[in-house]
Amino acid sequence: MLMFKKFQIDRLIKKLASLKLAIVLLFFIVIAISLGTFIEQNQSLSFYKENYPDTNSSLVNWKVITFFDLCNLYTTPWFFSLLAFFGLTLLSCTFTTQVPSFKKFRLWNFSRRGGQIKTCNFQTNIDKKLTNAVLYNLYSNNYHTFRQNKKNYSYSGLLGRVGPIVVHFSILTLLVGTSYGSLEAYSSQELVPRGEIFHLHNFVASGKLSQIPQALSWRINDFWITYAQGSKTNQFYSDLSLIDSNGIELKRKTIFVNEPLVYKGVTIYQTDWGILGLKLQLNDNKIFQIPLKKSNVEGRSFWIGSIAINDNKIIVVVNDLIGTISVYDEKGNNIEQTRVGSIFQINETNSLKFVDFVNGTGLQIKEDPSLKTVYLSFFFLMLSGYISFLSYGQVWGVEYKNRYLIGGKANRAVLSFQENLKKNIYKVL
Repeated sequence: MLMFKKFQIDRLIKKLASLKLAIVLLFFIVIAISLGTFIEQNQSLSFYKENYPDTNSSLVNWKVITFFDLCNLYTTPWFFSLLAFFGLTLLSCTFTTQVPSFKKFRLWNFSRRGGQIKTCNFQTNIDKKLTNAVLYNLYSNNYHTFRQNKKNYSYSGLLGRVGPIVVHFSILTLLVGTSYGSLEAYSSQELVPRGEIFHLHNFVASGKLSQIPQALSWRINDFWITYAQGSKTNQFYSDLSLIDSNGIELKRKTIFVNEPLVYKGVTIYQTDWGILGLKLQLNDNKIFQIPLKKSNVEGRSFWIGSIAINDNKIIVVVNDLIGTISVYDEKGNNIEQTRVGSIFQINETNSLKFVDFVNGTGLQIKEDPSLKTVYLSFFFLMLSGYISFLSYGQVWGVEYKNRYLIGGKANRAVLSFQENLKKNIYKVL
């Protein structure tokens, strides 16, 4: 009974190790990933109803997307099952084909009656007395040499045979890393005013097993922008403090684009900026603020807001943080160009002072515990690509009467292998 079960398991493993099955699974994985690239992920139901309406001509509509959970494709059970199935085929192929073949290549394989020599792409014969000299030259050139009676076998470049095993290992590591990351990773985007303390709440994506740090918060100490010629934005900076639940500062750093703050796997990137409002002072009264809304016209961004004072409605337009403010009346006529700190006279009795901007910094907060695993898989993938180009060479020798027959072949760089073998043989003549 045990023998029968073992036989059935062996048959199942051999079927899983099928190259055709791996290609079919890889085809379906590529199709699924393509769908995930085509269909926007992690959006609201109203978004899919609007952009993928249910019509007779549409094959991919919001009902299909929600039924198969294509809007969260990379975390669906069926996608994980597909990856797991593909991983099983790689494991089966590794242990049934690659590992045994590697062990086989390590063993000596003497030629029987010159059989291997006849199939070699390089063959020659020399005087039998020079046999030991040829074998010594091969050994000096990193060939592993074995002798049995009148037969010799040598090989070099065995590391090149490890390439397929490393490829399988790197792909398996990548599958595990990306699957783990899709469950544990999260990403949040925040637009925070200068001087405010914030917690994570505006999540763009989060895995089903992700753990959001509840005891941490961040404070925007300062935010500023540097400009190049022509008032073009050169760089924007945020002075951040990471504080715990007791208000104790754990870390502080000034971040900018491509220079994030990293703390225990949590990374904060500088991604954007914006003007949230404008501080004003009417006559000598208390300072108040009005909200500004961002608009885009022909690729040009600006912020616009309005304020009504008695019978006068004023529209303000801000283009940047340099300080220039355009003032318009309710008919759209430009009244004045002023700056932050200046006083604008509305009428004989009212004046308005533009005190300061209420600006905010755009941040992206991410945590992905699988990144190290994914990077490791890429390293092994590149390593496997390198060692796969290493040539594996084999040389056979048989003493026949007074002659020594020699033949050799290689799986790569055949011409280079032949030239090297000729040098090892002919320099003893």
